[in-house]
Amino acid sequence: MRRLIPLSLFLLPLISSCGHAPQPPGVLRVAQEGDPSTLDPARSYDTTSITFTRLLYRGLVEYDFDAKIYDEVAQSHTLSTDGKTYRFVLRPNVNWWDGTPVEAEDFRYAIERAIDPETASDGSSFFTGIAGADAWIKSLGTPKPLPHVSGIEVPSPHELVFHLSQPDATFLSRLTLPFAYAVPRKYVENLRTTYGSGKELSDALSEHPMGCGPFKFVEWVHDSSLRLTKNPNYFRPGFPRSNALEAQFGISSTLQTMLFEQGAIDVLPITDAFPADFLRMKNSPKWKGLIADAPMMDIRYMAMNTEVAPFKDRRVRQAICYAINRDRIVSFLTGRASKARGAMPEGVQSYDPKLFSYPYDPAKAKLLLKEANFKSSETLPLLFSTAEPWYAKAAQSIQQDLAAVGIKVDTKGMRYGDLKAIAGRRGPTGGRLVIQGWIQDFPDPSNYLDPLFNGRSISSTASLNRSFYSNPKVNKLLDEALEMPNSPARWQKYQEAQRIIVDDAPVVFLHNTRRYIIRQPRIQGFRLHPAWSSTYEFLTAN
Repeated sequence: MRRLIPLSLFLLPLISSCGHAPQPPGVLRVAQEGDPSTLDPARSYDTTSITFTRLLYRGLVEYDFDAKIYDEVAQSHTLSTDGKTYRFVLRPNVNWWDGTPVEAEDFRYAIERAIDPETASDGSSFFTGIAGADAWIKSLGTPKPLPHVSGIEVPSPHELVFHLSQPDATFLSRLTLPFAYAVPRKYVENLRTTYGSGKELSDALSEHPMGCGPFKFVEWVHDSSLRLTKNPNYFRPGFPRSNALEAQFGISSTLQTMLFEQGAIDVLPITDAFPADFLRMKNSPKWKGLIADAPMMDIRYMAMNTEVAPFKDRRVRQAICYAINRDRIVSFLTGRASKARGAMPEGVQSYDPKLFSYPYDPAKAKLLLKEANFKSSETLPLLFSTAEPWYAKAAQSIQQDLAAVGIKVDTKGMRYGDLKAIAGRRGPTGGRLVIQGWIQDFPDPSNYLDPLFNGRSISSTASLNRSFYSNPKVNKLLDEALEMPNSPARWQKYQEAQRIIVDDAPVVFLHNTRRYIIRQPRIQGFRLHPAWSSTYEFLTAN
């Protein structure tokens, strides 16, 4: 069970010292409202968990600041002419914190562990295109399970080969995700003997990580703090550029702002700050030149469960799109968002600036509802996360707009983990109207359209396709595009698929967010990364 420390006990010494704003040399100080859900790479899929997991572990390849993939733990890689076989050669100087070398077998073990249903990884579907993955998964419940996925070969300790069932233009991008980070096979298997398997093993690795990344684990007091220290044997000389990282958890957005202005926090995202705080800091001469901003590469939307009434009827879904005043919802974020035009934000290949975008038109909404013979007797549940203040305001605005066209809605806020479980559950016990957010895993149009709108992404539990939408034409276009090399022809497939999706209206596309991050003058080397929300290994805390 997680240790819960009363927030007041933690804040007393922190606030009392804020007047002097101690600045320990070489120590990077950050704060967040919520704890990481895990430090196990196989289960790191939320932004907070990824932020810290990637400081402890590393993968074969990585994205640079220009969104180009480069070799990380891999020394080199090659691709066969048919686009189905990737061969990697590992660097010889990469070690785990205990000094043992990182080997190819550790990568195979990590990916097999991620696709093992016992691990319950959200990233399992990213690697089922590896040849033999499905057969290996099916064999796990039999008396004679297969020893390995046949499409992952380890010719030597420093060689790793992947054979894909079909070409996949995004396979290298998938390998940048935490699910594909190496974990030490022998170390994890020793944990298994003590803690068991499944969730228990994942929790054990989360509490007792063993990585090869730029920082080493020191201590994690749940709902309070996380301490990391510099890995002196990290394979990239000069990194990390700070000696330690101290993260504080359980601090509200308002208190984070106060602590930053008093000098007790070094780097602070202000995308979700209250409007008054955001505008004050953004317009203050004190912070001029210390605020960076860029597209978050996200989409915020309201999913409608297309498998249940009344959302089986496209006319009802289109009516709801017309009924919602998205301009008002965007205004809640005071310049930090823009109305979404489809599933992909501007900056992603295949973004279409001419794509149809539903205007606010209550009269049109009423007409469509009348055509659909919609009955207004039922009150529909609208679920949203309490993690960000914006969600509650958006839910109230949507409730008001839908009431104006005769649709009754009852709003219900909940913890993100609970919302995620309900929204991804198929059938009558799942979500019907859910306000959601999606941030890219990697910069490719497939990472927006496939998880959210491909019928293959529908599952009974933990479904990423939260509208449970499946159109054979869309599925075919997306599957064809995934096998094509990057080219105008590939981008056109995604544009065509998105036009159909917008017309079918399985979701209301609300807005795309612009992220803002502020830093103290003593922090050097700060840049916004196109794939990761934070890259603390690049920061120098003077």
